Amino acid sequence: MNYIWLFAVAGGAALLGFALAFGMIKQDRERSVAAIAGAFVVAIGALGLGIYVASAPTAPMRASDRQGTQNNLPAAATTKEDLPGQ
Repeated sequence: MNYIWLFAVAGGAALLGFALAFGMIKQDRERSVAAIAGAFVVAIGALGLGIYVASAPTAPMRASDRQGTQNNLPAAATTKEDLPGQ
């Protein structure tokens, strides 16, 4: 489900980029080619960085259970007794 949002956002940005590139090329072809090439280099670098971050390991997650053992951990959720003035 998360990939649908990725394609929607990235697809919209890509369409906007293509429209801007088309307009730039129509006005001044020589200067536009260098700018568009630079934009592609930046986009490829950002894609590589995004893939690297997405594949990096994350901290393990401790799921809650019926006995509520996650509340016995050092960083347990705050209860009413923990609040000042209670």
